[in-house]
Amino acid sequence: MDEKRRQRPVSLAPRARPTQTRSELSRRRILEAAHQILKQGGARELTTVAVARASGVSVGALYRFFPNKESIVCALYDEKLQEIRRLGEQSTQPASGAGNWRDHFRHLIGAFKESERAVDFDSSLSDALFTLPQLWAIDLRHGIMVADLLVAQMRRWGSTWSDAALFDLAMNLYALDAANWMYWRYADKFPTLAIARSIEASVFLLEPAMEGHAEPVSVGVERHELLRRLDSGEVGR
Repeated sequence: MDEKRRQRPVSLAPRARPTQTRSELSRRRILEAAHQILKQGGARELTTVAVARASGVSVGALYRFFPNKESIVCALYDEKLQEIRRLGEQSTQPASGAGNWRDHFRHLIGAFKESERAVDFDSSLSDALFTLPQLWAIDLRHGIMVADLLVAQMRRWGSTWSDAALFDLAMNLYALDAANWMYWRYADKFPTLAIARSIEASVFLLEPAMEGHAEPVSVGVERHELLRRLDSGEVGR
């Protein structure tokens, strides 16, 4: 009986989204309190009791919104990424003075990094990936959406590479951003210099696709395979 209980999958879906303003405010307080706990002590310090206490919401009321602590972090993580995408997508139009693809992508990638700061997506949320595997599926789906946007922008600025090659490159650029989070851990402060370097590295990696060079003979990341892994539940187990 104990073994079966341990093998039971953890529900990550939040309960019904509140429609009343007062309930929505309580839900927001829960998410904000969870984020503060993550900042101060990491995912291992986060419990439903601690979140309820920090948010001023009773444990019973908390459970009306979220079935467990994992679902709280997943909702927090997912909603932050949604807002990052919303803000980042506003920068797909060429910026003033962005007369070439290099300037455009410097602006676009920089805007996505700025949107992380705007929504307070910090190293505590990035580090939560390593203690809550379920976040990997949310992160990968976000990465695919960002990659799709980058592919559309590369195509818009004249790349003739195939969609498969462009998507592989875009996912490589998305993964490259992980270095900024590692640098943050080492430096213990917002990695402004590392971000500037990664933007220039991204522009360098974009050059073959944007300047008409021959595309790679093979790709390492395929969009349909990533979606298959997400749909099958392989990611985040």
